[in-house]
Amino acid sequence: MQVLKKISALFLLFVIGGCSLLQHSEPMPQQTFNYQSSLPQNTVEMTDYSHVDLGNAESFRVAMLLPLSGKVSDMGQNMKNAALMAIGDLNNNNLLVQFYDTKSTTSGARIAVENAINAKSDLIIGPLLGEEVAAISETAKNADIPVISFSTAPNVLQDGVYTMGLLNEEQIERTIRYAVSQGRLKLALVLPDNQSGINMFKAAMNAAQLHGASVVKVGFYAPNSMDFTKLAAQITGSARVAASQRKSKTADKNAAKTEEETAPLDFDALLVPEFGNRLKSITSMFSYYDVSAPEVLFLGTSVWGNTNLSKETELYGAVYPVMSMSRLARYKQKYYEMFSQKSNDLSIFAYDAVALSSALSHKDKDYLKEAITNLDGFYGMSGAFRIFANGKNEHGLDMVKVTSGGPQMIEAASSKFYSANPAYAQSGVTDFYMPTVYGKNSNELRQILLNVQ
Repeated sequence: MQVLKKISALFLLFVIGGCSLLQHSEPMPQQTFNYQSSLPQNTVEMTDYSHVDLGNAESFRVAMLLPLSGKVSDMGQNMKNAALMAIGDLNNNNLLVQFYDTKSTTSGARIAVENAINAKSDLIIGPLLGEEVAAISETAKNADIPVISFSTAPNVLQDGVYTMGLLNEEQIERTIRYAVSQGRLKLALVLPDNQSGINMFKAAMNAAQLHGASVVKVGFYAPNSMDFTKLAAQITGSARVAASQRKSKTADKNAAKTEEETAPLDFDALLVPEFGNRLKSITSMFSYYDVSAPEVLFLGTSVWGNTNLSKETELYGAVYPVMSMSRLARYKQKYYEMFSQKSNDLSIFAYDAVALSSALSHKDKDYLKEAITNLDGFYGMSGAFRIFANGKNEHGLDMVKVTSGGPQMIEAASSKFYSANPAYAQSGVTDFYMPTVYGKNSNELRQILLNVQ
């Protein structure tokens, strides 16, 4: 554990409270600041916490559980750096941050949370991995200490166990909301046949209902598959597939399209939350069957940002959500100037978690959960976000489109939230219907959608 006391501050970026505060989205001050000289000089490595000076009795103690060793230690160290940067930017004599190494394991996480409780922590930030969060949740709840994790595994989120991470659910809602605004009301989905795919299916069904659209088709594929010929053909429909196959055998690839080839599709937007070669394989197969823009709007999630799509012509005009591009770029520059290395995108949430802790330190400790789940939300380095009582969250997200010159912003993230409690943050679909299903048993999917075990 490292005990970090308040260090000299530059400015307070983070605010908590009502909508008027969320509208304060001015650019960060452009000031010169030597972060290295302001880092804590009194950090110590210890396993015996009984004689550690934990500050005065009124200090707001934050335990930050990160994988500082083990399989994901690079990520953990990156997030620790971000937390140090946040501490350097804050001016809070009442905030005390303590780091605990989970060692990238569930057993390490259990030891870390016990040490955090023994140190009389008021709030736990982390862990990073879903299995680590699951390992500490019961212990933290029994000690009545709220947990703000970085995991995006929906099954570990609950009352008192929250996340700062960017959930697939909120990304899909943002994407479908944008698609509907462009007049796209009939959606098709291509998803991996695993728990992540099931969760995204539920999210899409919920978001479609929320915004007046419908999911008409969904296709599932084995998570390690690279062959999407059959699935793309099933979703496209037999007429177009047959016509495309006949045309591919002719010498004249540029011949005028037949009636079969131009037969209208029964969907006008296609969600493919994949990345890398798998994303390219899926979209090229649909392109082969003449499923392309502008007839169909391809939709993605933020994982598209992990793939260079500037040469994927079939995806030009496709859209996906990202964290605020301007704010993330500013954060990355700030991080590099401090540590002389590139930051991971996830580390910005560590910065905001510490800033959130600073805001919470001014609140009554007996009502921390109510402060954390304030529906007006917060404004941090990453932009606007809020946390819900069931552990889920919502971020202000930009929408970008794929172009030959890289991602181009087409709709900026909002600086405030308009819905008091969006339906996607709740569970279940109220108006039940089933789309046409490929690659999975429809009755099994129906039971899952209805939460029937």
